[in-house]
Amino acid sequence: MRKIVLLIMLVAFTFSGFVFGQNTVRREPPKGSLTSGTIDSQFIYLYAISKTQDGFEHVRQANLELIRKNVADTIRSLSRRIVELQTQQDNHQATVNNLTDSLQTLRSELEAAQLQKDSFSFAGISLRKGIYSLIMWGIVIILALTLVYYIYRFNQSNVVTKDTRKAIAELQAEFDQHRKRAMEKEQKLKRQLQDEINKRMG
Repeated sequence: MRKIVLLIMLVAFTFSGFVFGQNTVRREPPKGSLTSGTIDSQFIYLYAISKTQDGFEHVRQANLELIRKNVADTIRSLSRRIVELQTQQDNHQATVNNLTDSLQTLRSELEAAQLQKDSFSFAGISLRKGIYSLIMWGIVIILALTLVYYIYRFNQSNVVTKDTRKAIAELQAEFDQHRKRAMEKEQKLKRQLQDEINKRMG
């Protein structure tokens, strides 16, 4: 933490030395504030309001003291934040350590349980792992074959259903055409009959 604080102070004072070492004369009116903004902007403003004489920057002691207080406040704030982050990191590390210990305990218990279990109890009967696995895989294979059989039967039934629907649709279309032809024939016979009646009455 001390290294970080010293690094911040070094950067701040190095930047201030760079700013104070400039020999250019300001032409524009200064913008900024010594009481707000970043430390960088406050140094720039301090340089802007200082006076140049014989190649030296003259800074008012009150302004320099204000900048010093601002830098000190910033360092204190950053130091508090560093302490908070360090505390959070310590808490997280403690949690990780606790979880690691719990995981190690669980692994040890699991290994002990696996060593004790050379056999399984299936339906009240103690069986070896190999026999138990064989039974389980046999059940799985039987269920898989049953599923395949029912899928096959379903697909066959689906094909039959589709063919039946197609045949019904064809029969319905043929019936509709036959009924249409019958109606046309009936209408034609009615017209012929009416024509014969008209001829005899005329």
